[in-house]
Amino acid sequence: MTKATMTPPEGFDVGLVASDIDGTLLLDWKPISNATIDAIHRCQDMGIPFVLVTGRPIRWLEAIAEQIPDLGRVICLNGAVVYDIASASVVSAHTIEFTEVEKIIAAITASHPEAHFAFETLTGGLVDKNFISRNPRQAHVMEDLSELATRDVVKILVSIGSDDSQALHDLLDPLVAANCHASFSDPVNGLVELAPAGVTKAKTLEELCKHLGVAREQVMSFGDMPNDIEMLTWAGHGVAMGNALQSVKDCAATVTDSVDEDGVARYLNAVLDARTSR
Repeated sequence: MTKATMTPPEGFDVGLVASDIDGTLLLDWKPISNATIDAIHRCQDMGIPFVLVTGRPIRWLEAIAEQIPDLGRVICLNGAVVYDIASASVVSAHTIEFTEVEKIIAAITASHPEAHFAFETLTGGLVDKNFISRNPRQAHVMEDLSELATRDVVKILVSIGSDDSQALHDLLDPLVAANCHASFSDPVNGLVELAPAGVTKAKTLEELCKHLGVAREQVMSFGDMPNDIEMLTWAGHGVAMGNALQSVKDCAATVTDSVDEDGVARYLNAVLDARTSR
């Protein structure tokens, strides 16, 4: 496994670039750097689609759209939703039926009554009254779970009051594996993210690539957290960020520089340089 190199893989013919957002294109909610935006536009100018694949909900894509308004379809909510930035519309969605939501919540609270929940739906975010939200003004506080009965739930977030996301994932995954897919995108926020059963970033990216006529072997992906692992291992060439967790680096084909060193831009430009010199 090649590590920490800017040399493109020999013989790799990139046909699509897929990238996570937080910790990959930007850090701590800062704007995407000009160098990275330029690399994305260079990619697009060469006829190579650049697809964002993120755990973010739809409402957190607005800042990205302001910086790069010419992006097309975005895979968000860990693969549950494909959203078109240009038309500000949902293209497709995998939802969790309300009966499944009830089963998931019951399975978790039976073992961990201290658990609190947040829910992302196609029409906004909802939280229980004791859930600590990063953006509480953007979320509706629920009085009862039944409020979800008429909503299209696309992600559930779980907290039990600790900061260790990996430990929480290991605790909850056996309880919910039959009903949903568990992952996390921040090792120290103490949140586990539950997607519809069978849904991952990789699965939805595969569906989009089939729609676009791009072979798996032509896909290059970038990521930094465990919810990126399926995407990095599915793609023809998976690139972990220098700031990625070690478990993510171990699964990637190579490692680029960290996000604050414009790792995506540097690696992508090297690949595009090699492509144009052939």
